[in-house]
Amino acid sequence: MNHAVIHHYDDQPVTIAEVKEINSEQPWKWLSAGWQDIKTAPLKSLSYGLAMTVVSYLLMMLIITNEFYFLLPQLLAGFFLVAPLLGIGLYAISRQIESDKTPSFQQAADSIKDNYFNIFSMGLILVVALIAWVTLAHLIIALTFTGITPSTWQGFLVTLFGTWNGFQLLVAGTVSGAVIAFMIFSISAISVPMLIDRNCNAFDAIQTSWSAMRHNRMQLLLWGGILVAIIIAGFLTMFVGLIIGFPLAAHATWHAYRDLVVKQASV
Repeated sequence: MNHAVIHHYDDQPVTIAEVKEINSEQPWKWLSAGWQDIKTAPLKSLSYGLAMTVVSYLLMMLIITNEFYFLLPQLLAGFFLVAPLLGIGLYAISRQIESDKTPSFQQAADSIKDNYFNIFSMGLILVVALIAWVTLAHLIIALTFTGITPSTWQGFLVTLFGTWNGFQLLVAGTVSGAVIAFMIFSISAISVPMLIDRNCNAFDAIQTSWSAMRHNRMQLLLWGGILVAIIIAGFLTMFVGLIIGFPLAAHATWHAYRDLVVKQASV
């Protein structure tokens, strides 16, 4: 087990939470616990997922209608970078269920307000990562698709999957996206739930998440793969699968945080 680490900056103590080592069975238990949370608060959980589905569908239609075809895969990949922040309301619902409280979005909003500045700071970090990814993706597109501008959705798909330029784009985009996604997952796997649960700063939460990744690398890589599979399944169903898939992933992420980070001692 990793012990708490304390640093001092300007005489102010900064405590990195104590993390636990887990086994490879735990991610599946997190999914089971997440499913139980959905069953406990089905209306709130599924309405949250429905909102994600509607917004995703509207964005896709906006992109296709305006023929911004290359933007769609960028945003789909970018979704994974900001997803830890998007699930914030569901983490708060899971926290309420754990405390035997009646799940309420109002209480969830209040718990977010308690540490608003640091949650906002974490969100800003994830948004900057998304902007960096979109910028890199545009650069890759510019280098691989010089002079190629498909005018239809079908033409875009044929170009992407049926040409050498498309193959280069897929390889470069997948590799660079995977590297960025791994880095962001490492610092955000449990950081947002921690910011809701504790009055800590964003950098404490990030370092705790990184520590959890270092001590449970294979288990959290498995967990990341499960989350990606759930979200991709949601994408492949024209976002309908996100109605259940996104709440399941978010609630389970709360339980991942609970399993990985030692609870604070009662004061």
